[in-house]
Amino acid sequence: MNRQSFLHLTGTGLLGAVLSSCATAPVSSVPVVWPTRKSATVRAFVYDCDADKSVSFFQKNGSVHRGVINGPGVLLTEAQVQRLMPALTTPTPRQHRTACYLPHHAFLFYDASGHVVAHSEICFTCTIQRSSPAGLPEHINFQAVWDILREAGVPCGDGSQFYKDLFKELQAGR
Repeated sequence: MNRQSFLHLTGTGLLGAVLSSCATAPVSSVPVVWPTRKSATVRAFVYDCDADKSVSFFQKNGSVHRGVINGPGVLLTEAQVQRLMPALTTPTPRQHRTACYLPHHAFLFYDASGHVVAHSEICFTCTIQRSSPAGLPEHINFQAVWDILREAGVPCGDGSQFYKDLFKELQAGR
């Protein structure tokens, strides 16, 4: 083999290695264990994340975001929770994202004493969720979560203006 052939083969091999390293790694279908503390009930919330300086739903002092639209939240049925947990805890393939992170939906997980043991907040526009404690996969089954919210009667709409309008209606009715 001459030097030119060797360099061609080596370059082709390196190019192949580089391109294959850019491929998406297979996604595990094994659910993560989350939350780490047992929950007895789960409530679903909708809120106008722009109604407060923090977009985070569950505040460090234990209160919820002041933009809550559906009061104490919707208590999910056992069947809904049984579908929600794999939707939140099973990794899914990477999805298209934008960088907005304007969450309008949240789930609070309560123990038998009524204390919050975990929460997850979701921005369906950019397909980003954040949770506490941390540990949920980066890419979850957003469609299944959306379907559960709609089934539970939690308002779901497109864009921030939808939630701003709902919050304004709530404020006007007080």
